[in-house]
Amino acid sequence: MIIACWIRQDFHRIKEFNIGRNELSKISINQEGKENNEEPTTSLSRRLDTVSTVESVLNKALKASAKKMALRDVKALIACIKEGDPVACSYCHYNIAKELGEVLGCLDNNIRAVYAYDYDDDLSGENCSEHALPFSLIHMIIWAGRKTKALKALIEAIDRALVQQHRHLFGLIDLEHVLDIQVIDDEDVKTRTGYAALLKSIYQPPIEVWRSSLNV
Repeated sequence: MIIACWIRQDFHRIKEFNIGRNELSKISINQEGKENNEEPTTSLSRRLDTVSTVESVLNKALKASAKKMALRDVKALIACIKEGDPVACSYCHYNIAKELGEVLGCLDNNIRAVYAYDYDDDLSGENCSEHALPFSLIHMIIWAGRKTKALKALIEAIDRALVQQHRHLFGLIDLEHVLDIQVIDDEDVKTRTGYAALLKSIYQPPIEVWRSSLNV
C-alpha cells in the first residue's frame, strides 16, 4: 500500500512538471511569435551605429573617387568638391550610392536590389552630370519586397548622419538632405508603377549597385 501511494504521488508530480514545462514552452513560442512578427529591420536599426557606418561609407567612397580621378589623395578630392567641380561631385555621389547600397542590402533582408539613378556607370569627365554640385541630392531606388516603416526610419537616420558629415567635410552648413531614396516594392515592379518603371527604361536605366542573392 505504501509503495502504491508513493507511485501515485510520483505520477502526479511528473504530470504537474510536464504541464508546467508545456506552459513554459507555450510562453516561449508566443514570445518568439511576437518577435517574428516584428519588421526585420527594427532590431537592426536600433543596433546600428549610424555615425560610424556613414563614416565608413564616406571614407570608401572618397578613396574610390580620388583614385578614379587620379588625384593624389582624398584631401585633393574634397578641395575639388568644395570648388563645385561637377566631375568630382558626380564620382563622389555615385560611389556613396554604391557603398550605401551594400550597407542597406546587408542590414535589411527585405531589400531585393539597390540602384543609383541619374549617373553613368563609367563616369568620366566627358559624360558625367554637368549639373552635379556639392549640395545635389544622391538619387537612389530601393526595391524591397514590401515597404516598411523600419526601412523608412533607417533611411532617415542614415540621411541625417550624412548631412552632418557633409556639413563638416564640405562646409555645407545649410544642407538639409543628402539622400533622395525612392522605395518600390514587388507590386510596383510587377505593374511598372512610378519609379519602378525606370528599371526597364531604354534611355537612362538606373545602375544596379547591389542585389540580394537570396530573394530576387
